[in-house]
Amino acid sequence: MSDIAIETEGLTKQFGGFYAVQGVNLKVRRHSIHALIGPNGAGKSTCFNLITKFLTPSAGTIRLEGKDITHVKPAALARRGMVRSFQISSVFPHLTCRENVRVALQRQMKNSYQFWTPESVLNALNDEVDAILQSVGLFDMRDTLAVELSYGRKRLLELATTLALKPDVLLFDEPMAGMSTGDIQRVVDLIRTAAEGRTVLMVEHNMGVVADLCDTITVLQRGQVLAEGSYEEVSKNPEVIAAYMGGHA
Repeated sequence: MSDIAIETEGLTKQFGGFYAVQGVNLKVRRHSIHALIGPNGAGKSTCFNLITKFLTPSAGTIRLEGKDITHVKPAALARRGMVRSFQISSVFPHLTCRENVRVALQRQMKNSYQFWTPESVLNALNDEVDAILQSVGLFDMRDTLAVELSYGRKRLLELATTLALKPDVLLFDEPMAGMSTGDIQRVVDLIRTAAEGRTVLMVEHNMGVVADLCDTITVLQRGQVLAEGSYEEVSKNPEVIAAYMGGHA
């Protein structure tokens, strides 16, 4: 078995005469944490949405564990073990924190698609739900409606529901956006823990997080790969400094 979990070849997305992503070749090693970074308009989110099948490529190939997923639908991709988060919180606003996580955990039950499941059956998941909520710091808010949470807490709840799906491959779209310093450190610790035995690909602007967390960094500029390597390597690359890093190198 190859040690590459996600691979793209010639990945391209064209909008009219504009190439948002052009000829991107990417290899994400299994059980690593890999970041996509770049200045605004570099094509990070487009590339991310192509890989997770929320956009259709104009050209190129996408593989998951060596299998072509270029034309696989997002729901089918999730069933194959690849789950993503979004920049905008995607939790159910009028369910409690516990209910949100429990919905995700129902996937492992044989009756996961039965809408009229007795609550006594669902309550059997509560211990696991509460453990997940404890891990993201939301246990004390388990009976709070998601709509009543702050933005940062909603992001933590979304992370909890993502982890509850027990994916093999996790993709995070700016997981630290809008979070307080304390919440950022909590999420960094959670991602590091969640990455044990899993593959993580993330888009992230917080360079401190990227430096601390990621094994490999791919830098995009104008839809193309500018550089790739460890944080130490890319942060010293003159082209990266000119395009993105500024005084952070």
